[in-house]
Amino acid sequence: MQQLKSKKKWLPALIIAVLIGILVILAIMFGFFQRQEVFDKYDVAYEIDGKLYEVFPISATDIGVDKKSKDKHLYFRVNSYYNIDYLFRLAYKQYEINEPSTNKYYSGLIDYSVADNAYVTQKDVYITNNESYATYDFFDKNGKKIYSYNPEETSNDDYIVRIKPTILQGYEKSDIGSYDDYLDITRLFKDKLGMNVKVRIDEDKEMVIFSIN
Repeated sequence: MQQLKSKKKWLPALIIAVLIGILVILAIMFGFFQRQEVFDKYDVAYEIDGKLYEVFPISATDIGVDKKSKDKHLYFRVNSYYNIDYLFRLAYKQYEINEPSTNKYYSGLIDYSVADNAYVTQKDVYITNNESYATYDFFDKNGKKIYSYNPEETSNDDYIVRIKPTILQGYEKSDIGSYDDYLDITRLFKDKLGMNVKVRIDEDKEMVIFSIN
């Protein structure tokens, strides 16, 4: 009889603990605890003097944005380094503007072909003959190295945040170690290039809009 009473006491606590556990798991899957969000279904636009321009091949799939901060930061998936290169070209105004695209919100299309600078390079580090990982070096327009990314050292890297895919994005997984590592472009460009990167979300247009000044 005493044992039955004891069970009745801890059973409600167990049920509550299980429910809390389920809620925590759901919150993680929906990205509730993450400070950043990836608007992978949105278009991306670069803003110049109040006008919006298409920036293909840059995609919102590679872009993270702070959820609640007033001065939001722009984050970019680091293993899409070949597209980060285009951000440098935008910063240094190494582009032309072509005719408007079919999207009514764009005033034109950014053309990066006027420059061929390699602002980001990849190096492979071999652990064994069959196992390796990629590191990336970032350079300014004078060829000076301003930053290096190493996936083995992200815990001490002030420019890297980890943004995990949520259930709303299909909860995708990858065997690439740096898949969830995003580079804080706003912070890097401010510290290393002396440039301001601004980003905002236009819910009506379903656009991630950014500028570099």
